[in-house]
Amino acid sequence: MAFDDDFEIYNIMQINELEIQNEINITNEVRRVMKQEDPFAFSEQQFIGTYRLSKVLVQKLTDELSPFMSSPSTIAGLSIQRKLLTALRFFASGSYQQDIGEHRGADVSQASVSRCITEVANALNVPEILNKYIHFPSTIDELKEVRLGIPGVVGVIDGTHIAIVLPKSDEPIYPEHVYINRKGYHSINTQLVFGQLKHDNII
Repeated sequence: MAFDDDFEIYNIMQINELEIQNEINITNEVRRVMKQEDPFAFSEQQFIGTYRLSKVLVQKLTDELSPFMSSPSTIAGLSIQRKLLTALRFFASGSYQQDIGEHRGADVSQASVSRCITEVANALNVPEILNKYIHFPSTIDELKEVRLGIPGVVGVIDGTHIAIVLPKSDEPIYPEHVYINRKGYHSINTQLVFGQLKHDNII
């Protein structure tokens, strides 16, 4: 009797496994035929909701970052604008890279998403770009320009811990234990200063 019960359980497990595999095959088939949509065909509201920037600002950012990014070397290569949009989607949502790649405005692999994020982040940190948008006021006129409506206040400051992947424990300069915060997980302690937007510049 016990053997019959075990055999029946085994058959049920086999059937479930086949059903799961069929679902995976169907999902993969859908992914293979999925086509990337043109994000600029979205409404302005949808576009901003997806990338947190307007279409005009994305176009401007594409032009500014182009000299510091690689153009596609093949027909199948990702354009600079597509790499930027993929990275912006990740920055806006903070989601997993695979989910970003499967978004209708991207349709790229997780590895490609990772490369897009790295390339765009590096371009944004080039001094010619970084110093244009992130700097402290250096003159009285600039101080007046960025005041937030409160006497003597030109910005707000705060800090946060950004969780990171476990670093190498044998790193000689910055060993793993220096990244453990008071709550017990690995992070980088980040301090941010933000000021009012004026003439495309921020503090």
